[in-house]
Parts: sequence; structure tokens; C-alpha cells
Amino acid sequence: MDATADSATPPQRGASGGEPHPRPSSWAESTLSEAFYAVLTAIPGLRHAIARRMGLSPSEVDAMEHLMGAAMGPVELSRRLHMTSASATVLVDRLAEAGHVEREPDPSDGRRRVVRPTAQGASAVFEQIGPLVNDLVAAEDVLAPDEREVVMRYLRRVLEVLESHADSPADEPA
Repeated sequence: MDATADSATPPQRGASGGEPHPRPSSWAESTLSEAFYAVLTAIPGLRHAIARRMGLSPSEVDAMEHLMGAAMGPVELSRRLHMTSASATVLVDRLAEAGHVEREPDPSDGRRRVVRPTAQGASAVFEQIGPLVNDLVAAEDVLAPDEREVVMRYLRRVLEVLESHADSPADEPA
């Protein structure tokens, strides 16, 4: 970590939870990248907490997140969740039994079924996400308009970087 790094940003720990692993000398470091990485590593814990409060698995929360954006068929949902269509069908069955989603005919193709959140399911998601969104908006409220624009430029670029790394094939093992 560089000398200007925020001391609240935790260092990367070794497998035993002890001292941090030494980083290669070529490792690029910055305060912003360290802080953003800390945000990324906090997200799985948040997802697990939301899942626990909703009585769902993290995969079911991920499915609800996708379905809140748009109704879709089980096969499309399985692709987005990186799981088999059989696993996605079981997941949708569990969400339907809990009253969070329903299957209905696709309006554009009556032979196909789509999955969409029920009013109860959407309400449960909004109940969990609403306080988080309110707190994020409050965090933004302290920024001046020009600061917001700088943060937006940074976040747009970070999104481009993340998407490019998600789309690029893994390097061959050495």
C-alpha cells in the first residue's frame, strides 16, 4: 500500500489470516484502487446478510436481482447466474414456493414461460435494498457537483475495466 493509503483499508492477508502476502515488485498500487478493492470484497458479505434476512440463499438473491431488472426465461437466468439450466430450474422452483417469483407465458411467445418477481418478492427485495440505497445517496450528498462528476468518471472507467477483465479469456497457465 502506498504512503497515502487510508489506514482503514485492510491489507490482503495470507491464507492463515496472519501477515499479508508480499506483493510482486511490479504490482501497481494506488489509494483509489485499494479503496475500491475493499468495496468489492465487502459485497459478498452484504449479499450473504441480505440473503439471511430474506431467508434465501445467495444464489436466490442473485436471481432476484436479475429478475428485478426484467422478466426472463429460466435458460437466460441460468446463463446470467453461470449455472446449469437444471440448477436454475430448481432455484426458480424454490423462489416460487417461497412466493417470490411466478412463471407466466411470455407475451411475445406463448410457448415459452418467463419468470418474474411477485409483488411480495419485489416488496421483500425493496425492503432490504431500500435502506442501503438511502445510505448510499446520503454518502453522495456530501459531494459537491464537480466532485460527483469526478467520481462518476472514475466509476465509469472502473466499470469498463471490470467488464473488459470479465470478457477476456484467462491466460494459459505457465
